[in-house]
Amino acid sequence: MKKLFFTLSCIFLFPLFVYAQDLVADSKINQVTVYTQGALVSRSASFNLSQGTQKIIFPNIVPQIDENSLRVSGEGSAEVKILSASFKKEFLKESSADKVRQLQDEIQLISDDVKRMNNVKLVLLDKKEFLDSVRLFSNGQLPKDLVSKMPQAEELENTLKFLDTKLRENYKEIVDTELSIREAQKKLNALNEELNNISTVNHKYHTSIAVELEVVKPGNFNLKAAYRVAGVNWHPVYDARADFTKSEVELISFGMVKQSSGDNWEDVEMLLSTAQVNVSGNMPEVQSWFIRPYAPRQMSQDDNYDDKIRRKANTTFSAARSAALESMPESAVDSRKAVYNFAQSEAKGVAVVYKLSRPATLNTDGSEYKLPISSQTLKGNFEYSVYPRLSPYAYLVSEVINAKDQQLLGGRVNIFLEGDFVGQGNIKSAGPSEEFDLYLGVDENVKIKREQLEKKIDDVFIANIPSPNRKVTYKFKMTVENYKNKKIKVNLFEAMPVSENEKIKVNIVNVNLAPKDKDWKNKKGIWRWEIELEPKAKQEIFYTYTLECPRDMNLEGLE
Repeated sequence: MKKLFFTLSCIFLFPLFVYAQDLVADSKINQVTVYTQGALVSRSASFNLSQGTQKIIFPNIVPQIDENSLRVSGEGSAEVKILSASFKKEFLKESSADKVRQLQDEIQLISDDVKRMNNVKLVLLDKKEFLDSVRLFSNGQLPKDLVSKMPQAEELENTLKFLDTKLRENYKEIVDTELSIREAQKKLNALNEELNNISTVNHKYHTSIAVELEVVKPGNFNLKAAYRVAGVNWHPVYDARADFTKSEVELISFGMVKQSSGDNWEDVEMLLSTAQVNVSGNMPEVQSWFIRPYAPRQMSQDDNYDDKIRRKANTTFSAARSAALESMPESAVDSRKAVYNFAQSEAKGVAVVYKLSRPATLNTDGSEYKLPISSQTLKGNFEYSVYPRLSPYAYLVSEVINAKDQQLLGGRVNIFLEGDFVGQGNIKSAGPSEEFDLYLGVDENVKIKREQLEKKIDDVFIANIPSPNRKVTYKFKMTVENYKNKKIKVNLFEAMPVSENEKIKVNIVNVNLAPKDKDWKNKKGIWRWEIELEPKAKQEIFYTYTLECPRDMNLEGLE
């Protein structure tokens, strides 16, 4: 009797601890962290768990994932221990032969129709050729008949009407046939593509996430699974709006996001991260640097050229659409400007993460979306930088300091001066509180010019014998003019020749205005002038330099 009781007890108690039936999660993507390359996708599902061991399956996960990035977490009234989490790949079965045969039959029927319509087109073209020949005959025969006899008006009218009607009918039939062939060819291409996809379906697979749980105390539980996906990226775009009267620039940051991960993101919490997750976190090994005599290497046939040029590849992404953020219309009674709903920034280790202020929806079609990130007002003095040797333009620039909580990635800048769009530029990456130059485009009201006034070659002769050296003299003039209605400051740069050979002598003379720097930022030969110009004023700078070198020496870099 005791034995029976024990057996019955085991029968009733065993189901509490056996492996329960798999639970399929009806999950939804609720958060996405987008990196400059790739994204961390987080999806969740809620369950009412009973006590025991449970396996939860997240089905239909996109295949292009980083399997090493999987992490799971959860919370709820249930007391749960997460035992394991893994990806499962299930290869799709080959499609039925009936579907393949059906597509093949449809393709054959349409192919036969296309052949038939092409034959009809050939007949119509032959008919057109015949009608054209009748028309040519009529054009030649009628004038001949007019000499010998006058054709009846009815005969002429019937001939012209016959040709006109038949040619019109023939032309319409040819056009209709070509349109029918075109439509049939479209259907044929679509069916061939579908057949090709079905024929190769055995190479495709579905991915799912399997999570094993030990439920110590039953209750409600929200399980989250996060993993990295490819086919996603973002890059920054900036609007720089300069205000001369306030000596400040409003710098608005946008994130251009596009994704083709395979999943549509609907109303997800989105974060944009500056983390470079595809860059190795380890510094390259420090190695000794040895200087050796140059010796050409003898290449063998066994050399593997791919090993020499192979580098770590970054994921490529598709492209497409920009969703512009529109301003609110102004009211004639109470006019208010629209403002952007910017993201909240948070420093996390070596990266900055921007959390968008509202849920975002992005389709997996490679379209590009423009999302507002942040705005900051940068104080700075507006100056002009000019380098007339290479460019005849004056570039407006302001030296500014990035905000202490902002990480700026390098990117394109749309430049607005006094509310008008004037062009585009670029900024380099800048860390929090880092000082950087913000270029604000070209100002046509500041004129720059560089002229070569003289070039003189002095061949020295001694007793009618050429000296072993040759001397060349150059004279230049640089001009800066201010056509603006206010005072401006200009940094003018010029590259003076620098000799790297003791046989080449360089001498710079007759400089009418001393430069502020002669080796600007330790760059040899880079001279910089600081010039302040009143409205309608101009400044001319003259300088002369001479080059002396052996007569038979050819020089590089001369103007």
